[in-house]
Amino acid sequence: MKKRINLLLCFSTLLIAVSCGKKEGASAGIPDVGNPQPPVVVVPSPYKPNTTYYGANKYVTFKVGDANSPIILASPHDGTINPSSMPIRDHKDAVTVRDTYLTDLTEEISAALFTKTGVRPHVVFNDVARARMEPNRSLEEAYHKSEAANALWREYHAFLKGARDMVQANVGKGLFLDMHGHGHTKKRVEVGYTVSITNLNASDAVLNDKASTSSIFHLGKTSSYTFSQLIRGDYAFGTLLENEGVSAVPSKQDPRPNSDDYFNGGYCTATYGSRGGGEVSAIQLETHGTDFRMTAADRKVSGGKIADAIIKYMKAHYGLFLDK
Repeated sequence: MKKRINLLLCFSTLLIAVSCGKKEGASAGIPDVGNPQPPVVVVPSPYKPNTTYYGANKYVTFKVGDANSPIILASPHDGTINPSSMPIRDHKDAVTVRDTYLTDLTEEISAALFTKTGVRPHVVFNDVARARMEPNRSLEEAYHKSEAANALWREYHAFLKGARDMVQANVGKGLFLDMHGHGHTKKRVEVGYTVSITNLNASDAVLNDKASTSSIFHLGKTSSYTFSQLIRGDYAFGTLLENEGVSAVPSKQDPRPNSDDYFNGGYCTATYGSRGGGEVSAIQLETHGTDFRMTAADRKVSGGKIADAIIKYMKAHYGLFLDK
């Protein structure tokens, strides 16, 4: 078994490929399946469009979209599988709460985008419980208790990097939306750009100088809009959500988080956005539960609204006319 795990670690970026089909066992409370097994068939990137790739044991999934897709969606924290090879993360700073139904919501957004545009986005998700593996922290701050969890973390991030590289190579620019859930008092979507709350609460003049701290830095450099307009102007992502009937902060309608609870973006948003370079920008969407994602009917409606906001955002800021 030790040799088997070592092989898995050495080839963690080589992943199973199968044709598109229904994901098996998502959010179904799959029982403990014991120690991970190595992939039966492995292929390296580049990934083929409209193909689904799995990591070992199908714990992480990459649904590759169309070659010309500029959009990446990800759901890291809705997993329910509890492998015995990945002990509970019991560090005092480890967050283990599940973002319930976020993968289902992400799939609804993907389906709505395809229906409305004819373009399939790239979708990445993790099915292992957050208590066992944390995809949205650096490996050093994930506080894993096993090399199996570390290997799974690397697989997840290989998929995200693969998706970003495809968008940059095939389209030249794009948008990554990292999907999350919050339990804060206010029922609204918290739109995160890795900009600090202090800077979001500041004047437009101050905020305009903070583009380099954001996960949409590329847009900040290339857009005809000021950075504060990108955050809370007429065509900010939060404003476009508000126009679809989804409360959101920051936005023109709700420009500052002030002293409210608010998540400004995590590790994946910072890593795969454009703060450190590149042409793919990233936004973290922290969604509320009640009336938004806790029932299938709510997820379908919410997914459609987010998809509409994405389409309008791509038109306004990327010059990409995705709608049919």
